[in-house]
Amino acid sequence: MKKLMKIQNMLRLLIAIVTVSHLSVIQAQSNGEDLFDDSQIHTIDYPGWEIRDFYIPQNVQHDYLYLHAEGADGGARIVKEAGGSIRHIVNGGSGATIKAIFKIGTGTGEIPPGSLIRMIVGGAGKSRTSQASLSGGGGGGTAVLFKAPDKSYSEFQLLMVAGGGGGGMSDCCTIKFQGRSAETGTSGSSGNGNGHVFSGGSDGNGGEIYNDEAVGAGGGALTAGGDGDLRSGGAGGGTDDPHGGRGGYNDGVLLTLDTYAEGGCGYGAGGQGSATNGGGGGGYSGGGVVASRTYRGGGGGGGSYLNSDMARFSYTAKNPTTSDPKDGFVRYQFTNLTQIKFAYNPNKCIDDTGSSTSNGTNILSYTCSGNPNQNWWINIGDRSIRSALDFNKCLDLNNSNTANGANIQLYDCNGSDAQHWVYNGLYKTIHSGVNSDKCFDAKNANQVYNLNVNLQLWDCNYTNNNQKWNIDGATTVSDVSNKKHIIPAFHTGYAVHSHTGAESGSNIQLWTKDNTNTAEQWYFDGLAIKMRSNQNLCIDLSQSNTSNGNNIQLYNCNGTNAQKWLYDGMTKSIRSVVNPDKCMQIERNTDGVYGKRANVNIYDCNGSDAQQFLIQE
Repeated sequence: MKKLMKIQNMLRLLIAIVTVSHLSVIQAQSNGEDLFDDSQIHTIDYPGWEIRDFYIPQNVQHDYLYLHAEGADGGARIVKEAGGSIRHIVNGGSGATIKAIFKIGTGTGEIPPGSLIRMIVGGAGKSRTSQASLSGGGGGGTAVLFKAPDKSYSEFQLLMVAGGGGGGMSDCCTIKFQGRSAETGTSGSSGNGNGHVFSGGSDGNGGEIYNDEAVGAGGGALTAGGDGDLRSGGAGGGTDDPHGGRGGYNDGVLLTLDTYAEGGCGYGAGGQGSATNGGGGGGYSGGGVVASRTYRGGGGGGGSYLNSDMARFSYTAKNPTTSDPKDGFVRYQFTNLTQIKFAYNPNKCIDDTGSSTSNGTNILSYTCSGNPNQNWWINIGDRSIRSALDFNKCLDLNNSNTANGANIQLYDCNGSDAQHWVYNGLYKTIHSGVNSDKCFDAKNANQVYNLNVNLQLWDCNYTNNNQKWNIDGATTVSDVSNKKHIIPAFHTGYAVHSHTGAESGSNIQLWTKDNTNTAEQWYFDGLAIKMRSNQNLCIDLSQSNTSNGNNIQLYNCNGTNAQKWLYDGMTKSIRSVVNPDKCMQIERNTDGVYGKRANVNIYDCNGSDAQQFLIQE
């Protein structure tokens, strides 16, 4: 017995040492480099238990900062048979999605140049796999804050917090409670189960704790940062030099070391999952739980926050539960408003008639004036084209009608394909998200290019001047018929290549760039990318399957959408027409680097270097 107690004490000491080590990492800051001021989307992934500090460049060249925060998911519960096969999976709740654009400047409600931008990214709650009754931990919230150059560390301001999801719970057989996904409002949700359910927090506080019974509630943003523990759940975020906190964790009792699932750290942190209840998600306010000593259930989702006094545009989403929990992230992009000019006559711009923001307002080409009704924000994150008069108004295809001559109008942004567009840098055409073979068209512009004409939809014609548009800052290609190579933008010494040459089924990968190698020479024929030496072979998305990681190959040309690609001049990405939110991506080799033989597959478009290509001779 004494020997067992000695082991337990040593184990507790070890856990305490690890905990102190984790806390020191939570409080460690990066050096604070400038954010990339280059119009591209950049992703800050979960860095472990640390914050990420950046600065708005003093000489920033853009007027707006676009931010996308994703809360971390709650842990799933995976029940296996004795032989190891999966009996069932109980989902964890997903983190919330928060997107917004902020003005850079020194006016009221603006972020000054030189400001410190602090990102605290949430980690996913731990999933649990066994035959016993177990639960997943809650996901951590993801936050972005800023501090103006003349302010102290106690004067950070919140820009956004995306709440984390709650952990799922199940016994070996029949009891199943999914974790609840994070809320888009500021309050967390209650636990999801039978019997005594504890509420989520509100006003920036953690989830409800009562008489030490509700273990694992999520932490809130406005409570102090630090460590969570078994009883209090996830730690808070804090506002005085904010650092977020560590998720709820085991108290170190020897016989229960394998019983609990840690919550993810974040702002606030996720609560710990126990044998009978999933951990609550962290966030602006923490998610609640179910009393674990008597009852069972999944964890509640954390609450979220958006600084509506500063955001010029916003989008929030409560997401479905997930069987594959992911860490949170932050994406950012500096951007400007831009004019969309008629290439046939660059003195004509796409214009919002009468500067109206009413639904149904007509869109036409008009003499360029520089007025706000001719300025647009091209949101490369969701492929919308938004009015500078009101960022919540989008260019819209009336009733999603793709018949030739269908009208293009202004309408409330709603995320539908009728408001999704891609600027094709090969031909300077703007393609509809409803049908990629349909393009923006200036009615009868070839005949009356000096007049103001209506903007409509029409079959794409890549030699038709009616459909060519210039956008400042976009990557375009001159004389596309002479372009041969697809080059990764981050390493121009390589080129996209057919592994076995002119052979149907050949794998598409990277190879050393060689102007004499016909296996890496391509012919761009509308939306098809054909082998230049054998134009009966096309780059093809295998089985039209857009699942992340699905392979891209060379295949006999057949005219299907699996062989149609859009070169996005705003992001340098190559989008699949099967789903334009999926892009060609270069995968690292087994040695962890991009290089010769690196495979090319399909993946969610994310603006990363691995998805950026140049089209060259």
